[in-house]
Amino acid sequence: MTLSSRGIIGGALGGLVGATIMTAILIASKAAMGLPLLADFMVMGTFVGGAVAAGFAAHYIVGLVDGIIFATIVAVVKALRPTSTGKALALGALYGVIPFILVFIPVLMLGFAPIMMALMGAGAAAMLPTVIALGFVEHLLFGLIVGALVYLFSRGA
Repeated sequence: MTLSSRGIIGGALGGLVGATIMTAILIASKAAMGLPLLADFMVMGTFVGGAVAAGFAAHYIVGLVDGIIFATIVAVVKALRPTSTGKALALGALYGVIPFILVFIPVLMLGFAPIMMALMGAGAAAMLPTVIALGFVEHLLFGLIVGALVYLFSRGA
């Protein structure tokens, strides 16, 4: 198995594990807020034109694809190859923050916020800072997990 194929496996696994950790945080945060536990997946499902199951599917597909993209980038760009645990975690953290800024924030503001307002009324606006903060932490953790697993799978190849 080549370095890049092992890394791709690590990226795919990292994406799925990262999505699972994000799911746990999403569910726990909704419990803490007194909201339905699957509220985020209801919104995601509505956003992608389906129900809760569609929200879960979209979440895990994006996690899987994002993990594979990271693994591909670090395999192709020699300067970005994770050659140490520290470099892998730094690259992963950066990778987690980039989609947070370029994808999560725009989708939240243009897609999720209107859906949440329709479902919950004005109370949804009060939750926006918490949603953004949790989203940042989730994406950072996602990136760290992907970076670590790509490094673990690709070293020694």
